[in-house]
Amino acid sequence: MTSILNAIFGAKKPSEQNILHVDMHSHLLAAIDDGVGSLEESFEIIRKFRELGYKKIITTPHIMSDFYRNTPEIIQKKLKDLQDFLDSKAFYFPVEAAAEYYVDEAFLEMLRNKQPILSFGKEKYILFETGFMNPPPFIEEAIFLMQTEGYKPIFAHPERYIYLYDNFSMLERMIEMGICLQINLLSLTGYYSREAKKMAEKLIDANLVDFAASDCHSLKHFEALKESTKTSYYKKLIQKDLLNNTLM
Repeated sequence: MTSILNAIFGAKKPSEQNILHVDMHSHLLAAIDDGVGSLEESFEIIRKFRELGYKKIITTPHIMSDFYRNTPEIIQKKLKDLQDFLDSKAFYFPVEAAAEYYVDEAFLEMLRNKQPILSFGKEKYILFETGFMNPPPFIEEAIFLMQTEGYKPIFAHPERYIYLYDNFSMLERMIEMGICLQINLLSLTGYYSREAKKMAEKLIDANLVDFAASDCHSLKHFEALKESTKTSYYKKLIQKDLLNNTLM
């Protein structure tokens, strides 16, 4: 009966309705961080994203004061280089850029001084990360400052932070403050570690995931991304009310 009603009223097939159309965390600007090294590699990966069903990419190079001292101007210039390269290939695919901000003293100073911050979407999302072993002591201050300036913080790959494994209440406190959570799809395969996989599954089961993304740095990552779409937890994840497609 359900299939008959779907046919009558034109309901979408689940695969069409729940597929991720927007990837909002990757490192596809050439030679700017630990991601792709060339425009040719960027093009090859983006081409594969389109083949997988994606319709838009928001790429997010690192901004980290000790290692990747990128600025909005540097990132926008690199984005223009990539867009021009795609045009030269007659490959027309929407690619935007923001950043993945590392929460350190330099980032706090940027917020305190109201310096330009790269955000994306109507909600002015900011993607941020911390060190994997220990949280910065001022993480809540950073979240508060982002929100005070009208941004919506997204915590990148919380399943990978070792300091959260025995301190889930800390993550719950951050969620209560109003942040979004973004998991890496590669975590569903155990690509990073068994513990990261378990944590990603825990977050999915608890319905705490707002965004799912590739965090793609290379062709190797993309191949692992394809494998993640075959997992049972990927199928469970895309039944959730993820926010990726609101960024179209």
